[in-house]
Amino acid sequence: MQPIDYVKALTFVRRGGSEQELKAAKLISSWLSEMGYKPKLEHFHIYDAVVKAGKLALIGSGKEFPVMPVGLSKSGYVEGKLTIVHAPEPELVDKNSLRDMIVLTSNPPRRKWLKLFVEAGAKAVLVVVANHREKAVMMLSQALAEDLGKKIMVGSIAYKHAVKLIEEKPESVSLSLHHEVKLSESQNVVAELPGESERLVVLTAHYDSTPCSPGAQDNAAGTAELLEVAKKLFGKRFFRRVRFVFCGSEEKGLLGSKAHVALHAYELEKMDLVVNLDVGGNPFVRIFAKTIGTDELKSFVKAALFEHGIPAEVRMETYSSDGMPFSRYGVPSVSLGRGGVEYKAHSPYDTPDAVCNVALVEIANAAEVLVEKVANARLLPFERRISDEMRKKVEDYFQQR
Repeated sequence: MQPIDYVKALTFVRRGGSEQELKAAKLISSWLSEMGYKPKLEHFHIYDAVVKAGKLALIGSGKEFPVMPVGLSKSGYVEGKLTIVHAPEPELVDKNSLRDMIVLTSNPPRRKWLKLFVEAGAKAVLVVVANHREKAVMMLSQALAEDLGKKIMVGSIAYKHAVKLIEEKPESVSLSLHHEVKLSESQNVVAELPGESERLVVLTAHYDSTPCSPGAQDNAAGTAELLEVAKKLFGKRFFRRVRFVFCGSEEKGLLGSKAHVALHAYELEKMDLVVNLDVGGNPFVRIFAKTIGTDELKSFVKAALFEHGIPAEVRMETYSSDGMPFSRYGVPSVSLGRGGVEYKAHSPYDTPDAVCNVALVEIANAAEVLVEKVANARLLPFERRISDEMRKKVEDYFQQR
């Protein structure tokens, strides 16, 4: 199979914790078995939310606008006046102006914003999203849901509806948001190549999708690229072990990679690099390589890719994907991907017609280059360390979710 064949086979809604996600995990496992690996499923529990209904209505006229509940926030019904918050930071907002209000904002439902709205006594929050994500289901992280999600109703509304809403200048509105929360099971698919030592190089890609998306670019593409790397490396023996982790429930807050880190905490000191593949398929934009480590890692990645004619854009910065939980515990990581034109992630329009096999192979080749250089190196070609600056950025990322 070519990478694009994997993408086409995996392009169906694969919500974390669902039967469809398990179906995808079994497909990945079967493909790995056909290559000669002995994959295993590592199961873990998650809290899942199934959307039931969402509606905003103008009191008096009865005119209605569609909204989507944000998963793991509070369900219920409220009435109140609207206010818009577009300040860049919570400390710039007058808390008194939010009491008993229904807030419209483009700021994502992160901890600092929900904390502000709860403390200020807002009744509910509506996050304005791009029109093509009108039916996308947003989800609070498990930790944020436990701390603040139960205290406030949160929904999303498409930009086109939000514009019409404020043009109506309503005196007051009613908002109804309902979803079902349940305990579900998700899983990672794990396979490994043996090495001469106990040191490890880990490759990751998440195979789940958001609840409304068939998830071709995000992230059947990364899954297909990782399968291609696994196929090309099978039978080779390196100094370091090479582990492939296909992560479940990434879209619900990196839950698969968090589960793998927790289950394999005893091995974290043996992991020298994580290579994460997330978002792909576009051949007309350069590959990005986002590193978490030191300047040495950034220089190594750039030199290794350039040596093989891969002119990636290499930057040292965080990336909201499965490399992050490893780096939180000191493991350097690099995330490879490409978005750009026709990037339709987290929407019903993320379909295989926007994915090109050439682009998939190029990222698979880039990952293979990095993995082989590190896995074969007797002495690690960069310092196995994360700078203080990057450590702070990684920790700030998790503290806000």
